[in-house]
Amino acid sequence: MDDRRLGVDDDNMAKQRDTGVEQGRTRYEYRVWGKHRAARKLLEDLADDVEQERVADCYLIVDDATFNAKVRDNILKVKELVDENKGFEQWASGRHRSSDSVPSPFDDLFDRLDLDRPQRGKKYNLERAVRALRPRDGVTAVFVTKKRTRFRLGELRAEVADITLTKSGQVLRTLSIDGEDLDALTALRQRLGLTDEPNISVHQAIFDEVS
Repeated sequence: MDDRRLGVDDDNMAKQRDTGVEQGRTRYEYRVWGKHRAARKLLEDLADDVEQERVADCYLIVDDATFNAKVRDNILKVKELVDENKGFEQWASGRHRSSDSVPSPFDDLFDRLDLDRPQRGKKYNLERAVRALRPRDGVTAVFVTKKRTRFRLGELRAEVADITLTKSGQVLRTLSIDGEDLDALTALRQRLGLTDEPNISVHQAIFDEVS
């Protein structure tokens, strides 16, 4: 991963290596659900660059909706809601390779899932680890696959994704825009015709479907 893209300097990188966490920027995000064909087409026309990819995630959903946690490639990524402004949510994120850096309650969950096992050269199966969780652990684990297209629009980013819930096969379609310039994001949201759509994060939408 390009550390410059994360906006960190050498001193911060040293701290991250000590704590086992890679910190990302705090960005504003607006996410809607449904096909939104016109908005998707407009993003394709406006984009400076387009990338497509498929990824597999395991979302770890807890009672506190201000946290969005998922495991990808045996690395725990935790996003925390820190602010809301003009209908946008501002999330701070970090990728964790050690329970020492993970905010509660995910520090305990990191250990229960034994997520640092691959780092110790041990074979690891996340699905088996998730099955070992007990109801009292207070987490809903949901495996998904994503087919997504990512757009770069100057300093802003956008994404459209089809998210398939592994257990049921249900497909959720979503579109999001994010960046650091709130005024530019507000203008883009209006241009896409999404001003009146509710902003619902991925983990909330998934939980609504499985609960």
